[in-house]
Amino acid sequence: MKVVFITILSLTILLTSFARSADDELATVRGQVTTLWGEPCEEVTVSFYQLEGIWGISPTEKLIKQAKTGKNGEYSVTDLPWGQYRVDVSFQGYGHTEVWRFYLWRNAKRVLDLGVPMGMLDHVSQMKVSGKITYDNGNAVENATITLANAHNLSKMQQARTDSSGNYSFEEIQIGDYVVWATKPGYALATTSVRLGNGEQKVVNLKLLPQVQIKKL
Repeated sequence: MKVVFITILSLTILLTSFARSADDELATVRGQVTTLWGEPCEEVTVSFYQLEGIWGISPTEKLIKQAKTGKNGEYSVTDLPWGQYRVDVSFQGYGHTEVWRFYLWRNAKRVLDLGVPMGMLDHVSQMKVSGKITYDNGNAVENATITLANAHNLSKMQQARTDSSGNYSFEEIQIGDYVVWATKPGYALATTSVRLGNGEQKVVNLKLLPQVQIKKL
């Protein structure tokens, strides 16, 4: 009888330990939903769809959890199984935002902030960000990579190359706060921020400096 009791007790401990271990592997995601110019979005639904396929553009997916944002646009989702997700945000009167291949590992605790673009753009005038990239001596930088990314949603990103005169431009842009940076192999990243209002056209010039060479001891 004692042997049976010990066996049952051992099995109970093992199952409890396994359940606790499984719970410990679940992930947590928190973040904030804002407009592209940084205003918090309240009562927005953030949906987490687990991608069940690995290859292909449109893998099958399964809705795992949803959360509503609070007064400051903040949300939190717990007990998410590890894997790849599509995170979807739709806000009435605004556009649609989604993040593909958002990966959660075991016991992950990740932060995902999302920016929602404007919906109907009939009342929005053309906006533009353009400029010139130069070296420290003032000469034009040809074929540098310029990136324009929304400060509140880095998935909203555009890239361009400078021409032979070092010029670049972006035109299909939403109202909002942006980060602009220029890169070229052998040179340090140059960056700045810019805020775009309706119809504004901003000139953003950047200067590339050589990377500092670290001497080996």
